[in-house]
Amino acid sequence: MSASWQGRDWQNYCILLLQKRYATQNSHSLQLVPDRHQGDLGLEAFSHDGHVYQCYAAEEPLTVIGCYEKQRDKLTTDLGKLRDRKTEVASLLGRVVVHRYVFMIHRHDSRRLISHAHSKAEDVRSWNLPFVADEFSIVVETDDDYANEREAIHALPKAIIESNSPTDADRAAWGTANADLHETALNKLERVAQSRSARDSVLTALINQYLKGENALERLKNVVPETHRGILAAKAHREDLLVLEHPPESNGSHKALSKIAGELAESLHSDFPTLSSMLAETLAWSAVADWLMRCPLDFEEADA
Repeated sequence: MSASWQGRDWQNYCILLLQKRYATQNSHSLQLVPDRHQGDLGLEAFSHDGHVYQCYAAEEPLTVIGCYEKQRDKLTTDLGKLRDRKTEVASLLGRVVVHRYVFMIHRHDSRRLISHAHSKAEDVRSWNLPFVADEFSIVVETDDDYANEREAIHALPKAIIESNSPTDADRAAWGTANADLHETALNKLERVAQSRSARDSVLTALINQYLKGENALERLKNVVPETHRGILAAKAHREDLLVLEHPPESNGSHKALSKIAGELAESLHSDFPTLSSMLAETLAWSAVADWLMRCPLDFEEADA
């Protein structure tokens, strides 16, 4: 996934991936390392078969070079803890000898990071630490290396796949509580729909999709919170790019709304394959309705 992550969220997500993998392939072999008491020594977890794990998500937005530099420096710093705090690390690992240091990052765009990892692995081997194997190496991974585990985490129970349509009472209650948003969207639609009846029909459909999407997101939050968090991040990322990818002067018809919704639906279905196409479309149209009402999405005045 390419969505923006907060450091703690990425760490928690990586731990879920590791727990899924070890639960199915090597149960009771993974040891998580709490970091609330005297730090984590540069390790999120280790396994009794000689793998240690460190997770890092650089704060976006970043260029490819900027991201590489932050990842390079983080890897260098945390590897240094193996030497600088070797007594504590040895006590933590017990009889475990480290063969692989796995650096789990949210995006991997530069081969230079692999070269840097090889160089640092050579440095670590030269330190002659008692808990480091002679063939110690570093591997750089993303969640693409945990595709099965990722799918299991994001798997949606059948009950969440279908999104129930809001009732007339739901729509009426929402309209009463959000008259300003309703009016904002209606005014904008005057620029893409000539008749009042057409505008009303489009807005009614948009509000319906908005409420369906909000209901689905609420259920996702309770049932699969990682998927919920990822969808919100994807939506926020797309919103940030709206004015660049779809400036007001390019949004001259209702087809523009369909194009924006289609692009987001395709992106959501790609990033979260367990979302049905129908649910991805609902969430995408819900986002379009939200943007239309809150103003990230706008239209240029029609020519007279």
